[in-house]
Parts: sequence; structure tokens; C-alpha cells
Amino acid sequence: MLMKSARAAILGAALAVLPLSITPAMAQDSTLERVVIAHRGASGYLPEHTLPAKALAYGMGADFIEQDVVMSKDGVPVVLHDIHIDTTTDVAKKFPDRKREDGRYYAIDFTLEELKSLNVTERFKAETGEQVYPNRFPGEYAIFKIP
Repeated sequence: MLMKSARAAILGAALAVLPLSITPAMAQDSTLERVVIAHRGASGYLPEHTLPAKALAYGMGADFIEQDVVMSKDGVPVVLHDIHIDTTTDVAKKFPDRKREDGRYYAIDFTLEELKSLNVTERFKAETGEQVYPNRFPGEYAIFKIP
């Protein structure tokens, strides 16, 4: 029950700070306080939820850095957006026999040590390997890890 009330409090605080709709006049008003929330870090520049993406978001002046958390097989919270790890990591190369019947790889099926062994890249299509956002950080240069 505490989790629901904490979520409601966070949502309420966010709604209190952010206008529900921004009018053109509001966008031009330099007296309005702006709040920058880095969604998954500086995810437009570096792979989401990696420590470098969070450091860059902080360096760029974000007021808040939004985090998502999932659990590992051994019960450790891990900073990831999705419960699936097959479109943001090299899990299919390192653990090809660990996918579920639906063809997906789930974070909760891997221990913290196994998750930390994976390389994180920009989001890609599992079927083709092509990046979903081709103008972002090039996948072939990924040296990022799951925090």
C-alpha cells in the first residue's frame, strides 16, 4: 500500500510543478519557472539508464533524473526501463539459450552478476538489429553497462 501512496505523491508533485498544457504565450514567458526532467538520463545522446547518460543529464543542468527500476533474479533492484533486455543489450549473444517461449529475454531471469556482464546499446529492433533511433549514439560503439 505504501508503494501506491508514494507513487501518488510523486505524481501529484509532478502535476503541481508542470502545467497541464503549455500555450504559445507560456512558452514565450521568460518569468515562468522551468523544470527539466531527464527521462532515463540524457537518453537522446547516450543509451538510456546508463551511468554516462545520467552524468550527462546532470552536466546539462537537468533538475531531476527519472529512474525506472526492475528486479534481478537474485532480488537486486537494477536501473532499467523495460522488463525485457533483448532490445537494449547483447543478451542474445551472451545467453542465447535463456530466452523464454515468447522469444524475449527478461531481466528477472538473470542474476545481478549476469546483468552486469551485458553491454548496453541504443534501443534496437530485435528482429533486424537496426537501431530504433538511428541518429542517436551508434550501437557498434557501445561500451555501456547496466547500473
